[in-house]
Amino acid sequence: MIRRAVKDDIRSVYELEKRCFKDPYPEVVLLMLYQLYPELFFVAENGIEKNIVGYVSGMIRMDGFGHIASICVDEKYRRRGIGRRLMETIESAMRTIFKVCNFRLEVRVSNEPAIKLYESLGYRIISRLKGYYLDGEDGYLMTKTIC
Repeated sequence: MIRRAVKDDIRSVYELEKRCFKDPYPEVVLLMLYQLYPELFFVAENGIEKNIVGYVSGMIRMDGFGHIASICVDEKYRRRGIGRRLMETIESAMRTIFKVCNFRLEVRVSNEPAIKLYESLGYRIISRLKGYYLDGEDGYLMTKTIC
């Protein structure tokens, strides 16, 4: 089940973030993302224990783009459509609440499963971001326009 996050979810989201990423966002950054745009912060729960197994957060940039700040699905729950549903949920919220037509995100060049997911949702690689990540890995800037 996907639902809008509440402040009490941030600790669990942070624990998930640490399992998903080499350079996880600090808990204070996740809290900031939640406080800035609570309507653009969603979690996915497993059906039985109601544990958080995925999340997505975003913001609206000054240039009008809806920016997917972070998305993560627990490794044990991947390839079940959770990431796709999280992306569709946040895009829908951005369209409905903020009238966004353009979306953007950054992804590691080595994260082929995520790149394939984003491409299947209509995102296209716009540029390569040299040394974008803390460990020096390049990233791709991907964008999508719907109107």
